Amino acid sequence: MSQETFTDSSANYKFTEDNFAVPDEEFSLKYFEAQVTKSDMYWRRFGGRPDFSGKVVLEIGCGYGALCIDAAISGARRVIGLDLISSRIEFARNIVAERYPEIADRIEFHHLDIDNLTTLDGQVDFVISKDTFEHIMGIERVLLSIKRVLRQGGLLITGFSPLYYSPFGDHGYHAIGKRIRLPWAHLIIGDERVVAAYNKYHPGIECHSIYDLGLNKLKRRDFLKAFDQSGFVIVSETTNAFEGASKLMPLFRFLSKIPGLEDYTTVNMYVMARKTY
Repeated sequence: MSQETFTDSSANYKFTEDNFAVPDEEFSLKYFEAQVTKSDMYWRRFGGRPDFSGKVVLEIGCGYGALCIDAAISGARRVIGLDLISSRIEFARNIVAERYPEIADRIEFHHLDIDNLTTLDGQVDFVISKDTFEHIMGIERVLLSIKRVLRQGGLLITGFSPLYYSPFGDHGYHAIGKRIRLPWAHLIIGDERVVAAYNKYHPGIECHSIYDLGLNKLKRRDFLKAFDQSGFVIVSETTNAFEGASKLMPLFRFLSKIPGLEDYTTVNMYVMARKTY
């Protein structure tokens, strides 16, 4: 285990879903359908879809349920999806009932923080997560909860993007509602103006920090330290995976190897980590 201690400044932040506008049904459906079509590409970035046959799979940040559905269709005997935004859980439950009744008895969704999940300790074969880890506040605490529910030797498989210091690491909030976004603009104008732009676009929502926007500002080395200190061994890691991504991704991968540029050019991470103790 690394002797360098990782400190997460977001560890004591209390998440509230009130900071996020509830999208209409049309947007939610389009987003869900887009995620369904991208599932194969997502797994290719890990070298292929895991063998979920007969396994128990838990997803952190399941959103509208696309990846959970993919795991159930792939043969998992039980799939549990967790998300902190209740409207997404409601959508996921409805879409399974309407479109995938053949897997409805093997898939479930809960509006729940994994820290409060107490019924699956040591029973989960795979914890999966897509585009969520860059949003998690208190990452080491969550990793310890993931380790708690995994069986010995179980796998955490997570891919996420964009990291905060990468070109559009604020998820474009600095230019929300505008056609043109500038790379690294959020770092130039500062957190306060990014938050102000978000509030202006969402009347009635009052955010006060980048954390309120669901962005934890962690860098690649922060994530790696957190994995290590939580008792996970990295099985594989890919940064700046470029299959299906921007044509600039190979350039970012090259630039990330240059001293001093890694934080600003590491856009995504795809990690498989094993519980060892």
